[in-house]
Amino acid sequence: MKELFLCMVFEKTIGEVVNENYVYARALHYLGIDFFEAPNRKLREICAERGLERQQVIKTFYEFDSCSRFSFQELRSYPIELLTEYLKHAHYIFIKDKLPFIVHLAKKWDRAEGLKNLLPEFVEDFIKHIYEEEDTTFKYIELLCAIKKGSCKAPFSLMIDFEGYSLQAEFEEHQDEDEFGAIRSIASTIEPKNLHERVLIHEVQAFDREMIYHAEIENNIFFPKAIELEASVIKKIKLLSTLN
Repeated sequence: MKELFLCMVFEKTIGEVVNENYVYARALHYLGIDFFEAPNRKLREICAERGLERQQVIKTFYEFDSCSRFSFQELRSYPIELLTEYLKHAHYIFIKDKLPFIVHLAKKWDRAEGLKNLLPEFVEDFIKHIYEEEDTTFKYIELLCAIKKGSCKAPFSLMIDFEGYSLQAEFEEHQDEDEFGAIRSIASTIEPKNLHERVLIHEVQAFDREMIYHAEIENNIFFPKAIELEASVIKKIKLLSTLN
């Protein structure tokens, strides 16, 4: 049924396609088509002009429409190494896909709302936060895992590199964060007047939900596992020190 629907979209206008499923706006952008530039033209015509094959378009639509979320129960069963990779992948999707599209929509927006000015500042701070987390917290977890497995030589000297870093403090700081709060507040006051604005607000709200989901994973699964791992590794290091 879904395959049939995706074949039928080629006879619809770009505006109709996006209006039926806002996710396709991002899929079209990925294919090099901005829905707001030719909303009244048929998808079939645009694809022919751009040299886009039907199967390529259908595959892209299907992939963007598919949900890759895992349940909290599934994620709790993951070892921390796999959980870290899952969070890294989420970071990649945020930075390379979802945020650039939201910023692109905002730049092409005619209304001079605060949202348009806040987004670039948020993106800059958010990317900085992610890189800091990956370069410090995730590296620390990798070291702890290596020490626990016994595959790390000279664990004492390597732990010195993280002297002054507190996993507990990082955990507590994460619980108080709400970087998207100001954008959420502004978005909630905007009444969309056209398809462009409806897609923009939809993408902002969808990203907000993803941020909340991501924070729940970090605060309720990742950090508790990380702190437990840290405790066991410190215990192991203390035992090794008494034997030397």
